[in-house]
Amino acid sequence: MFCLPVSRIEVELRQATGAEDMLLLEGGGGLVETSIALASQLVRQHDGAELDAGALPAADLEALLLQLRRVLFGDLVVSRGRCPMEACGTPTEVCFRIGDYLAHHRARTPANVAPVTGEPPWYGILGSPVQFRLVTAADLAAAVQSPHPARELARRTIRVDSPREWKQAQKEAQKAMQALAPPLSGEIQGQCPECGATARFWFDAQSYVQREMRYDAEFLYEDVHLLAGRYHWTEEKILSLPRARRVQYVEMALRGAGGN
Repeated sequence: MFCLPVSRIEVELRQATGAEDMLLLEGGGGLVETSIALASQLVRQHDGAELDAGALPAADLEALLLQLRRVLFGDLVVSRGRCPMEACGTPTEVCFRIGDYLAHHRARTPANVAPVTGEPPWYGILGSPVQFRLVTAADLAAAVQSPHPARELARRTIRVDSPREWKQAQKEAQKAMQALAPPLSGEIQGQCPECGATARFWFDAQSYVQREMRYDAEFLYEDVHLLAGRYHWTEEKILSLPRARRVQYVEMALRGAGGN
């Protein structure tokens, strides 16, 4: 069971199968759309209800992807790059554990922010006309289709009585949003092992997890071909197998075990 850090919804993740591999390889959706689809297929609320992944705060969707990565590949994340110093260029790594990363980005409620009575999920800033709601996964997916994504997100999630106060309203609302739902994508930094220079990398949680999952999924077609030939199973049956079990059968087939 995993508790989403912003909405506090308790969820359970099921094992990934070939269906999720196919989604990554042939889905054709954008980054956020694919994350929403993965979450919808792999996650259920602890009480058994379906999860509306698109309605989740964007930070919760990122947390879900990181938790999925934790289950599939382990807790340790290694981001690789090169020393930024021109004269050095030494390969450099930044490592962190997902559990620690989530704890470091823990959500908090500012003292001057309170829910708007009778209007969930809107919040108000005390002593200010500004009201806002948290950016959802669906907001992100829609905003990337706009020529001005940041402007579109603000239009969807911030409201204020006077247009003249719009710029200040954006600053106040975005500061509160950062506290209530800290984004899990951002700059991470380490140190060059050769010259000691600070190395900074941009970590995009969704992109990182999808890239790792897609790399693993690239063997799917070979797996289906091998298992169908060895055991005469249908593609549907093979794709329904949990990924870990499919890999075991593939290893057995490659060793010539299992019979026909």
